[in-house]
Amino acid sequence: MHPGLKVFIGAFMVVLGIFASLTYSTEILNFTQAVIGPLLVIVGAFIIWLESDEWKLRMQKDTDRGFDIQQRLETKKEKSKKKEKEHQETETSTRNKCPVCGKEFDTERGMKIHKAQKHA
Repeated sequence: MHPGLKVFIGAFMVVLGIFASLTYSTEILNFTQAVIGPLLVIVGAFIIWLESDEWKLRMQKDTDRGFDIQQRLETKKEKSKKKEKEHQETETSTRNKCPVCGKEFDTERGMKIHKAQKHA
């Protein structure tokens, strides 16, 4: 059912509830009939609120919904890839190579120990 029609039904229920409340409020013996009016007001107001919110969502374009979330996820992926690439570049640039055999070491001290033990 279209949200506009539901809003109209909810508004009709509110008006009917107000009328019923005013009509039956003087009759204390018919308490059950008097409760129908306020109940209709509450239910009608709830339907108006609920369906008007849904109607607003339908009026938005489908492409607008979720775009911010998708964009944030893409930027997070790009940032993580960029950080990983930078980490790999710094990792390879800070490594020390043995000039004789080409083996890589994390520290310069490790390379010197290697040279002293293997190539001395």
